[in-house]
Amino acid sequence: MRENPKRVSKNNQGLVRPDLQNPTLRLIIMAVVIVVVLAIILSTVFRRRTPQVSTEAGVAYIHQLEAADVAPVEQQIKDIRQEERRKALENGELDVWQQFGDAVIFGDSRAMGFSVFGFVEDRRVLADSGGTLKNIPDHIEQLQNVNPSIVFFCFGLNDISIGYWNTVEEYITELDSMIDLVKTSVPGVEVYVNSTIPATDPAFEKSEKWREIPDWNAAIKAHCEENGIHYIDISATVEEHKDLYDVDGIHMQKAFYEYWAIDMIAEVNNDDEQETTAE
Repeated sequence: MRENPKRVSKNNQGLVRPDLQNPTLRLIIMAVVIVVVLAIILSTVFRRRTPQVSTEAGVAYIHQLEAADVAPVEQQIKDIRQEERRKALENGELDVWQQFGDAVIFGDSRAMGFSVFGFVEDRRVLADSGGTLKNIPDHIEQLQNVNPSIVFFCFGLNDISIGYWNTVEEYITELDSMIDLVKTSVPGVEVYVNSTIPATDPAFEKSEKWREIPDWNAAIKAHCEENGIHYIDISATVEEHKDLYDVDGIHMQKAFYEYWAIDMIAEVNNDDEQETTAE
């Protein structure tokens, strides 16, 4: 007798598989396929519509900020603070002459006015009539006895006219040497180089070389700024108070020295604040 065939079949390995002719099973499989296809389609659509957030612009902006030159802003801040201190000194809120209690002034006959007019102690003004940078070694022992924290160089008039240095470059070499000598003699001291007060008529009758003072000032200022040397530019103050020149067109009247001193101390205070901020 023939047996009726079963609705399941067996392969050669003895594994049993479902009969795909079952209508219910076919519907289930089709439903699963449809769901999978729809899921893939929807996923693709949403991925295309969702905006891709790019960080390239933000990173580029950060790099732009990092590369920006902040020097102009820093200089503006420095100028504002310096002007505030200058006003405090001019208004008498700060006694400018008390600020020289830990300083020494090197210089020529113009610098001598700080002590001659009674503003600064004699022992703190190491200046000579006709003095130049070459006079500094003569005062090293006095400098060490005073042992200041700050030294001001107030030279230039005779340095230009006397003929020791034919060019400003030669003079700058001497200036660097004298700064090193002072710093070696008094460890920890800070040296400030003043711009040279220009001469005016009738001074040029004595020396035409004095007409070169503005050019020397510009070269020395550039050298100081490039090499981290403290520089005090008093050119604007001299121009503002040019009525305070003495009749010889070389020296300055007593009233000028307070303005000069304010410029000097304002620069020192500004440098002190910058160092404190940096720490």
